[in-house]
Amino acid sequence: MKKFYNLGNLNKPYKKKFLEQLNKIFNSGFYISGNFVSTFEKNFANFNKSKYSIAVGNGYDAIRLSIELFKHTKFCKLNDEVIVPANSYIATILPVNASGLKPIFVEPEKNGFNIDPIEIEKKITKKTKIIIVTHLYGFVAQIDKILKIANKHNLRVIEDCSQSHGASLQNKNSGNFGDTGCFSLFPSKNLGAIGDAGIITTNNKKYYEILKSMRNYGEENFGNYTDRKYKNILKGFNTRMSELDASLLNLKLKDLKKKNYQRSVKALYYLKNIKNKNISLPAIKKNTKPVWHQFIILCKNRNKLKNYLLKNGFETKIIYPIPPHKQLAYKELKKKKFPLTEMIHEQNLCLPLEEHFNNNEIIKITKLVNNFGNN
Repeated sequence: MKKFYNLGNLNKPYKKKFLEQLNKIFNSGFYISGNFVSTFEKNFANFNKSKYSIAVGNGYDAIRLSIELFKHTKFCKLNDEVIVPANSYIATILPVNASGLKPIFVEPEKNGFNIDPIEIEKKITKKTKIIIVTHLYGFVAQIDKILKIANKHNLRVIEDCSQSHGASLQNKNSGNFGDTGCFSLFPSKNLGAIGDAGIITTNNKKYYEILKSMRNYGEENFGNYTDRKYKNILKGFNTRMSELDASLLNLKLKDLKKKNYQRSVKALYYLKNIKNKNISLPAIKKNTKPVWHQFIILCKNRNKLKNYLLKNGFETKIIYPIPPHKQLAYKELKKKKFPLTEMIHEQNLCLPLEEHFNNNEIIKITKLVNNFGNN
């Protein structure tokens, strides 16, 4: 049986260089937020065409710090409301509660997976302060329309770019539309670290300076390191990237465009060749360039299809099986109904795009999907 993920195989081309860098890091005695991290911050900002980037511990912390940024600047306060996508991973929403604000769930668009701008406007109240937009599965949301709504109501926009490294709308990369862009660098992402990691992008210098301080206990950023150490200018957090993670990320970032292209070749093959009336395929919106973090199909008999593919030698994934509002963590929302979100979670199945699947295997999976329900 062919496993869906093979992270060891994915990182194998970087092993020799990574081990050389590991030796340098080990001998340096400097393991957190050093030269490898600062180099990665510059490299990622250049890759994403952003002015600034701030390395943090993970994608959750990237979102949390972005919310705390707006609390620190007095733009929002405890119990204010944050618009969030109902159809997303729970890590998009938990930072809202952790920051003392209230998440307001909004359904996805009817012909896609991302948050619906029309539904956003219906949920805005006097207490609404922030919109969090997830670019789910590597597809940029209708962020241009969402920005118009945000400007109309004087709201801040946080982009959850955990699955959209390099994805674009009208040749502008995700992470450059809102006030901040929050990227997860979890090992299974299109750009993944050796452990957990994340990065925030922004084009606002003031936000950059606050976030840089906030990630390190609120420590002062300027001047000689010895002089500023232990001088804390705000109430911050502890969420920093290791030199080890940054060293691998710098190596992998050089290949990210090529890797995204390779994923798109496989995804476009699926799109062109899967022809089964029982299967709904993802749609590419005009002027967008997805990076295909996941290739999600919808099928009413999802579990049967999953078992059928497994029986024939291929593992698939359900991303995600339970929507956030149905999780025990949000039991206060158990009576809420989000029918589109619930349908997606009941029917979604992710087909493999990973590097260790060769073209012949993609062709075989396509044939199996086409035969499903017809034999």
